[in-house]
This record gives sequence, C-alpha cells and structure tokens, in this order.
Amino acid sequence: MARKRRARWIVLGVVGVLVLGLVFVGVGYVDQNTNYTERDAEQLARAGVTTKITTVGGHETHYAEGPDNGPPLLLIHGQGSQWDDYAKVLPTLINSHHVFVIDVYGHGRSARLPAQEYTAVRIGTLIAEFMEQRLGGSALVSGHSSGALLAAWLAANRPDLVSGVLLEDPPFYSSIMPRAAQTTGGAIFPIARDFLAQSEQRDFQRYFVEHGDYFSFFGPVKNQIKAYALGYLDDHPGQPLEIFFLPPMVNVFFRGLVNYDPAFGAAWFDNHWYDGYDTDQVLKSIKVPTVFLHTNYFQQTTGSYYQNGILMAAMDGEEKDRALGLLRNEELVEVPSGHLVHFERPDAYLDAFTRLTTRVP
Repeated sequence: MARKRRARWIVLGVVGVLVLGLVFVGVGYVDQNTNYTERDAEQLARAGVTTKITTVGGHETHYAEGPDNGPPLLLIHGQGSQWDDYAKVLPTLINSHHVFVIDVYGHGRSARLPAQEYTAVRIGTLIAEFMEQRLGGSALVSGHSSGALLAAWLAANRPDLVSGVLLEDPPFYSSIMPRAAQTTGGAIFPIARDFLAQSEQRDFQRYFVEHGDYFSFFGPVKNQIKAYALGYLDDHPGQPLEIFFLPPMVNVFFRGLVNYDPAFGAAWFDNHWYDGYDTDQVLKSIKVPTVFLHTNYFQQTTGSYYQNGILMAAMDGEEKDRALGLLRNEELVEVPSGHLVHFERPDAYLDAFTRLTTRVP
C-alpha cells in the first residue's frame, strides 16, 4: 500500500511539473507576443537611437537616428509600417553605420500629404531632400516593399545620393493594378479606396479588420480571431490591435496600420502612385551596386507562388527574372521567409546587407 501511495505521489509530482512547465511556456509566449515592442524600444534607447522631427518641403518628417558610427545608411519601410519595425536589425546596423530610419509620409509620425501628392516621384523627391538636409552626402539605402520602389527610384534618379541599394522584397510589376488585385499585398488598395468613400467609420484600422481578410491564413478559426480583434479595437480605441495569442509577425503590422493614411493606399488603386514612375526605366537606370532580396517561402513549401490564383509573395519567378534582367550591377539573394524579412528573419536581412557593403567601394 505504501508503495502504491509513493507511486501515486510520484505521478502527481511529474504531472504537476509538466503543468507548471506548460504554464511557464504559455506565460513566456504571451509575454513575447505583447511586450516585445517595449523591450525593443529600451534596447534602442540604450544603444543611442533617438527620434527627431524636421521639416522637408513644408512637411513634418519624423525619423530615428543612431550614433555616428560610420558611413550613412538610410532605411525606408514599406506600406502600412513605420520606422520601428526595423528594431530587430538596428542594434547590429548602428555598430558600423550612421543609421537614419524615416517614417514615410502618410505613416508613423510623419505628415500626411494631400492625396494627389502620394506618388513615388513626389515622395522620392521629398526623401532626397531629407537626405541632402540630414545625411549630407551619399549613403547606402535599404528599402522594403514600397520602400524598395522608393529606394530604386532614388538610386536611378539621384545617384549622387546613393552609393549602394538593398531592395528588400520589392513588388516590381505585381503592385500595378489590375495585376495587384490578384496578390496578397494588393488587398489593402480597394479597402483604402472604399474607406475614403464612406463616412460612417472613421477608424481605418477597424475598417480594415472588418472588411478585409487578413486572418484568412488561420483557416477554420479566422472568424473567431476576427471577432476577437474587433472586440479588442472596441475596447482600445485609437490603439494598435494586439492579439496576445498570435505571434509578433501578426501584431507588428497593426502597430503601423494605426498611424497609416488610407489615401496612401488609395493612390495605388488607380495607379496614381505610379505617375511618372516607369519600372523598366528605373531598373535600367540603376548603376550602383544592388542586392535584390526576394522571398520565396510559399514557393519553397508548396511548389508554387500562388494559392487559388492569388500571388503569395511580392513577385513570382517571372517578375523577379524580368527585374533582374534590367539591373546592371546586381546580386540576387533568395530567402524562404515572409515579406517582412528584417523583422521575421533578421539574420537573413543582415547577411544581405553585409553582401551589399562588400560590393560598395
């Protein structure tokens, strides 16, 4: 009998340890999903990264700047994001460069432009003025997504300001309507257009969650997640959506979206963004060393860039090859990652950046 009692206590002890372990794992998981931004901000502050505001072309321009530890480097985020989604790579980049990270107009704390000024050429011109004003000379430029289109424009049209360029998963060709309607990235364009055409809902983040299909990746539980998200936004008006049971890759998008000007997205719906921007000509005009970072996670895992006719990447293989065929001084880096490489796979992003620095005189 004593032996049985002892065995029972041993089993209960093991079960208790396992349950306690699962609790600790769960607490750690939630903490990682909800508190990473505060930890990132503390780390950047300790490293000497500060945020500043200047005026460019009459528009308030918000940016972060690191210590003067080397040659200048400008980082340009993508659509719906803001400067601090580079937090995971900044501590490494600032060790060897004087880093500037700009909030693109219509994002973060930078000014919202008149709707007609949301074109690649106008925004590229403003960023060039920012570089002249704050960087004071030629710099490396790294742009992500729509920011990569801006980086390419700068390299093509202001070679005096760009010594080398990293194009992080640029949507060349795929972001032009009507082609963009058959891509995951293009889903925001009609939502932004429709939001501006109505007056009942003034919170774009909530409108996007309500009318979009952002959580479709979660299959049979997507509706439950959407319902939770809408309830959270009702309880936290004006705050970025934060879903404690989903990873930071999901939550980081909404940190940028809460400060996003939907007029920026609407400019893509009718291709106004591309006024004066000829993709072929831009790519052919880039002469500086270029690293072309292309993600292919979906293609690597399923054998296709497409699911149900929708492009699940920034570019498919043909679009990538077309862009590469026009560049003159390029190196291709392919990564099995989601779109936001510098956040999801900071190691891969930093490797691509190192490749660029070895190619720039």
